[in-house]
Amino acid sequence: MDITVPTNFPAGDRRTVRVVPLATLDPLHDSARRALPALPTDVAVRLARQALAQHGDASIHDHDAMVSAATALDGVLRDLLAALDADRVERAA
Repeated sequence: MDITVPTNFPAGDRRTVRVVPLATLDPLHDSARRALPALPTDVAVRLARQALAQHGDASIHDHDAMVSAATALDGVLRDLLAALDADRVERAA
């Protein structure tokens, strides 16, 4: 759906933007599609620390930086939790 909205451009200037319904967006993560085995815990921890170092100083006012940080941190957190879960299962066996 297209809508016309006022902008901060010169007086009277209007822009048409495309509105995308949320139902059409892909989720950041789909647990049913995890095809790779869990990383070793030491590797997962190292990657998580690297991602924190890389994105820790991202500006909250920079949308692209926030999307990049959220995506990277989501991935390393999921990898870290998968590695910890695998360790727990291995110890229990």
